[in-house]
Amino acid sequence: MKWSNRIQIVTGQTCVHISLHLLLIAALVLGWKHQALIQVSMVLLAMYSSVFIAMMLTQRTPRLRNLGDFLEDVTTTYYFGAAMLVLLLLSRVIHNNLLLGGIGVLMLAGPALVSLLAKEPGRAAAKKRS
Repeated sequence: MKWSNRIQIVTGQTCVHISLHLLLIAALVLGWKHQALIQVSMVLLAMYSSVFIAMMLTQRTPRLRNLGDFLEDVTTTYYFGAAMLVLLLLSRVIHNNLLLGGIGVLMLAGPALVSLLAKEPGRAAAKKRS
């Protein structure tokens, strides 16, 4: 068994995901240490947005479906980190804690509610036929 497979079995994450986690942590620590956390956060959010757009485009192309699935895993993994960075940036502009808390709850609970309420086309068609 390859060492990368052993790491994936033990941690549940691929080596690529682990290295992405470490790079993000290193970027945030360096940004905090050099008083550039706002700029680093904006760059990380721009990168997240570009990966999200690339995921949306590649999932629609049958030849690039595997890449789209990988990018979907990446965006799903880093959604909550991106949400926290957005809250950090909003807290610099909005000084109402109740409003910030409400926005935070919406950002964290929103994807779960959407996935619960969204109906899969296969299930909806199967129910109509029954």
